[in-house]
Amino acid sequence: MRAKRNATARRRVIALRGRGDIVVVVTNFLTFDIEEWFRVNYRNCPIPVGARDMNLERLVHKLLDLCDEHCVRCTFFVLATVAETYPSLVRSIHARGHEVASHGYSHRSLSAMTESDFLEDTLKARNILQSTIGCEVMGYRAPSFSVSRSNIDWYYRVLSAAGFRYSSSIFPGKTYLYGIPNFPDQPHRPVLNGCDVGLAEYPISRVHVLWSSIPFYMRLFPARLLTRLVRTRNQRGESVMLYLHPREIDPGQPRLPLPRLQALIHYWGGGGCEARLRYLLAAKLPLSRVCDHLAVCNSTPSLESDYVL
Repeated sequence: MRAKRNATARRRVIALRGRGDIVVVVTNFLTFDIEEWFRVNYRNCPIPVGARDMNLERLVHKLLDLCDEHCVRCTFFVLATVAETYPSLVRSIHARGHEVASHGYSHRSLSAMTESDFLEDTLKARNILQSTIGCEVMGYRAPSFSVSRSNIDWYYRVLSAAGFRYSSSIFPGKTYLYGIPNFPDQPHRPVLNGCDVGLAEYPISRVHVLWSSIPFYMRLFPARLLTRLVRTRNQRGESVMLYLHPREIDPGQPRLPLPRLQALIHYWGGGGCEARLRYLLAAKLPLSRVCDHLAVCNSTPSLESDYVL
């Protein structure tokens, strides 16, 4: 028992590296987007009529058990409709020491919303989640990382007004579906055109492949390569943001009727994703809940980064 407590303490250590009055907190974030298997924002792909998720509870409990096995605490970005349908599941995530953050209510892309739509969706989701777990929800992740240059200013304005303390929604590159090129790729407090947005951003980490950048998809990279990439970034004083959906550890998940390209993007590598997750957890990388990192950063000089629209 004592050995297990000591291991837990070591895993929760957050390393501080810095020079002068600038401090960088070096850790990594394993995050899970908790949503049903049919939640997508591809064009011309409506939710199947009568779609239900019969495996979500089982898959989330498997993720929780894996985290317990390796003494890891993570951040779970929960869709508020999941909290409505499975409130005991969301309470279990919180009770087992993980952070519950918001993934919105409707899972609509921000590109399909107005500022007022987004405010209504965001407040509704936060209220449901906070009522479910009985404590503050500090973080938000946009569905499909759908923050863009056209909505980034009102995106942060709404989150700040709604009481959120951080976002984890921007991919600092450009993919087929999302991304903002040249956006800072490390945790920071964004400054847009000289104005502090009022909260922190934890961008999605990227990997450079040939002439483009792609996210740290756990189902895309071999486990050893993924672990080596994370360690290399940490040695440079950089944090890595990893994310996973419950459906990605379920090879038998129902299939959406997607066009060939979207199907390739959506399902590639799913068969070995659970094994990759187990390998990553066994590698004993420094992993932290986002809220813990934020608490440390708030007690040290902030790192700001300006982005000109």
